[in-house]
Amino acid sequence: MKTLLIDATIAIWEAVGKRLLPTPAKFHYMFTIRELARVFAGISKVAQQYEFKVIQNVSALKEKISPQLFLIGLWRHECERTFMDKLTNNPDKKVF
Repeated sequence: MKTLLIDATIAIWEAVGKRLLPTPAKFHYMFTIRELARVFAGISKVAQQYEFKVIQNVSALKEKISPQLFLIGLWRHECERTFMDKLTNNPDKKVF
Protein backbone atom coordinates (compact mmCIF):
# COMPACT_ATOMS: atom_id res chain seq x y z
CA MET A 1 0.00 0.00 0.00
CA LYS A 2 2.85 2.39 0.83
CA THR A 3 4.47 2.02 -2.57
CA LEU A 4 1.13 2.62 -4.27
CA LEU A 5 0.67 5.91 -2.40
CA ILE A 6 4.23 6.96 -3.17
CA ASP A 7 3.85 6.12 -6.87
CA ALA A 8 0.46 7.87 -7.05
CA THR A 9 1.83 11.00 -5.38
CA ILE A 10 4.75 11.16 -7.77
CA ALA A 11 2.39 10.66 -10.72
CA ILE A 12 0.17 13.53 -9.54
CA TRP A 13 3.20 15.75 -8.98
CA GLU A 14 4.56 15.05 -12.46
CA ALA A 15 1.17 15.54 -14.14
CA VAL A 16 0.48 18.82 -12.34
CA GLY A 17 3.97 20.07 -13.13
CA LYS A 18 3.50 19.33 -16.84
CA ARG A 19 -0.07 20.60 -17.25
CA LEU A 20 -0.10 23.65 -14.98
CA LEU A 21 2.90 25.63 -16.05
CA PRO A 22 3.83 29.02 -14.58
CA THR A 23 2.79 32.13 -16.49
CA PRO A 24 3.25 35.83 -15.66
CA ALA A 25 -0.18 35.79 -14.00
CA LYS A 26 0.45 32.46 -12.30
CA PHE A 27 4.11 32.74 -11.45
CA HIS A 28 3.62 30.73 -8.26
CA TYR A 29 2.69 27.56 -10.20
CA MET A 30 6.05 26.03 -9.41
CA PHE A 31 5.72 22.44 -8.29
CA THR A 32 9.03 21.36 -6.84
CA ILE A 33 10.05 18.38 -4.79
CA ARG A 34 8.94 20.35 -1.73
CA GLU A 35 5.34 19.59 -2.64
CA LEU A 36 6.09 15.89 -2.42
CA ALA A 37 7.66 16.43 0.97
CA ARG A 38 4.61 18.40 2.15
CA VAL A 39 2.22 15.60 1.21
CA PHE A 40 4.21 13.01 3.14
CA ALA A 41 4.91 15.38 6.03
CA GLY A 42 1.17 15.87 6.52
CA ILE A 43 0.54 12.13 6.52
CA SER A 44 3.47 11.54 8.85
CA LYS A 45 2.26 14.20 11.27
CA VAL A 46 -1.01 12.34 11.74
CA ALA A 47 0.66 8.92 11.88
CA GLN A 48 3.19 10.12 14.47
CA GLN A 49 0.50 11.13 16.90
CA TYR A 50 1.04 7.82 18.64
CA GLU A 51 -0.60 8.96 21.87
CA PHE A 52 -3.83 9.49 19.94
CA LYS A 53 -3.39 6.35 17.77
CA VAL A 54 -5.45 8.04 15.06
CA ILE A 55 -4.96 5.46 12.33
CA GLN A 56 -5.22 2.46 14.66
CA ASN A 57 -8.38 3.69 16.41
CA VAL A 58 -10.21 4.74 13.27
CA SER A 59 -12.00 1.38 13.12
CA ALA A 60 -13.56 2.15 16.51
CA LEU A 61 -15.44 5.15 15.11
CA LYS A 62 -19.18 5.12 14.71
CA GLU A 63 -18.82 4.86 10.91
CA LYS A 64 -16.30 1.96 11.15
CA ILE A 65 -13.68 3.07 8.63
CA SER A 66 -10.83 0.69 7.93
CA PRO A 67 -7.34 2.05 8.64
CA GLN A 68 -6.40 1.58 4.96
CA LEU A 69 -9.39 3.61 3.78
CA PHE A 70 -8.61 6.31 6.34
CA LEU A 71 -5.02 6.47 5.08
CA ILE A 72 -6.23 6.89 1.49
CA GLY A 73 -8.59 9.67 2.57
CA LEU A 74 -5.79 11.35 4.49
CA TRP A 75 -3.50 11.05 1.45
CA ARG A 76 -6.17 12.62 -0.78
CA HIS A 77 -6.66 15.45 1.67
CA GLU A 78 -2.92 16.16 1.83
CA CYS A 79 -2.60 16.09 -1.97
CA GLU A 80 -5.49 18.53 -2.33
CA ARG A 81 -4.13 20.75 0.41
CA THR A 82 -0.66 20.80 -1.09
CA PHE A 83 -1.41 21.12 -4.80
CA MET A 84 -4.90 22.59 -5.08
CA ASP A 85 -4.29 25.38 -2.59
CA LYS A 86 -1.77 26.90 -5.02
CA LEU A 87 -4.29 27.01 -7.86
CA THR A 88 -6.10 30.28 -8.42
CA ASN A 89 -9.08 29.46 -10.62
CA ASN A 90 -11.66 26.73 -11.10
CA PRO A 91 -10.48 25.51 -14.54
CA ASP A 92 -7.04 24.83 -13.07
CA LYS A 93 -8.61 23.08 -10.10
CA LYS A 94 -10.59 20.88 -12.48
CA VAL A 95 -7.32 19.94 -14.20
CA PHE A 96 -5.99 18.82 -10.85
